[in-house]
This record gives sequence, C-alpha cells and structure tokens, in this order.
Amino acid sequence: SLLCSLSNLNAVYSRHSPNELAPFMPTFLGLLQEDDLAVKNIALLMVYSAVHHTPQLVVGLMKEQILPQIYELAQLNMERRIDLGPFKHTVDDALPLRKAALSVFATCLEKCPSSLDIPAFMPVVAKALADVEDVQLQTHTIVISMCSRHPIPLVAAADSFVAPLEKTVNKKKGQKTGTELERVYEWIKSGLRVMIAVSKLDGAMNNRKFAEFVDRINNSSKHGPFLQAVEDER
Repeated sequence: SLLCSLSNLNAVYSRHSPNELAPFMPTFLGLLQEDDLAVKNIALLMVYSAVHHTPQLVVGLMKEQILPQIYELAQLNMERRIDLGPFKHTVDDALPLRKAALSVFATCLEKCPSSLDIPAFMPVVAKALADVEDVQLQTHTIVISMCSRHPIPLVAAADSFVAPLEKTVNKKKGQKTGTELERVYEWIKSGLRVMIAVSKLDGAMNNRKFAEFVDRINNSSKHGPFLQAVEDER
C-alpha cells in the first residue's frame, strides 16, 4: 500500500530519482490533511525524509502545501482522559505530530532555510517552549541551533520566550528523588542554556521583558548552582 511504501522512506529515496518522485509529491503531501492521525504522522515523516535526502523535491511546495500544515500540526493538541478505575490518565494523541512537525522545521532550517518564513514560525516556537517536557527539550535544541544561523528572528521574538522559559527554570522538585530529581535539574539547565544563548545575541538585551528576566535569574541565589553548572559545560 501507499502507506507501507512511505513508511520505508529511506528505501524509496534510494531507489528512485527526484525526477521520478516529483510528480507524486503533491499527492503524497495531501496526506497531511487526512483526518487519520497515523496517516498524518507518516506524511510528516515523509516530508522530513524528503527534506533530509532530496530537499529539491519539496522546496517548491513549501509555501502552499507544507508550511501551513507544519504550523498547524506543531500546535495541535488532542488530549483525552482515560478512566483507569481509581485513577484518570491524560493522553495527548497529537504529541507525536507536534514532535514530528518540529523535526521537519529543524531539518528545513538546516537544509533549505530560504524556503521558510522563519519569523512566522516564532509564535509556534514560543508555544512549544511551554509544551510538555519532550517538546520543550526538542525546542530548546532548535532555538540554540538557530542562535548561530538565524539570530534576527530570535531577537525579535525574545520577549515571547520569557513566560515559558521562566516557568521551566523555576520547576519545582516536589518530592522527587534520584533519577526523577536529576531529570528535573536537567530540564532546568536546558531552559537556562536557551536563556544564556539568546541573551548573547546582538540586540537581545534591548528587549526589556527578556532583559529583566535574565537579570532576575542571574541574581537569583537558587539558580546560581545551575548557572555555574551550565557555565562549567563550556
């Protein structure tokens, strides 16, 4: 089936030339608009693989077919409650789609940045910084990588990063111990790395809200050990 073929994307791209695949790409990309979440996810993986292996296949289709879906899917939330007797568990069926959409964006930044409207994606990045742990950490990596290649949109959006970053770097440890506590500490340090990286960009500290946030954290005794640990990594 089509989905089975697309699920083995590396084989598809190695067996067929871009010229052979190009006529089919608009049809394949239509799968991004399917209701079935599994189909959407496979379509995102197809786009990721295409951008990684043969970006010329999709560059011309970015504006009309790919970017609108990436923006939408990177923000899609589909939480549902599962009743487990005395407990209730929340499942977010859209989480894999958000992670896959951000992976596509990150790969486009590397392989075909000129095909992106990076400033238009900054609100999506700000929202992802407030997402669940996995998405936050993924977004931290994206922002840090952008600092060297695309600093101007980051500087323009710096104030919008303050609320989610402040929440992350002030994570409460609660009753956690051992590996769970270490995980919280690593999460905090990841947020601090983003703060430090953005603060070093030319013009970033001219954003009043962001500059005040950086000052608060730098002057906070509880953040001192974390900041030192991040500094020691260099």
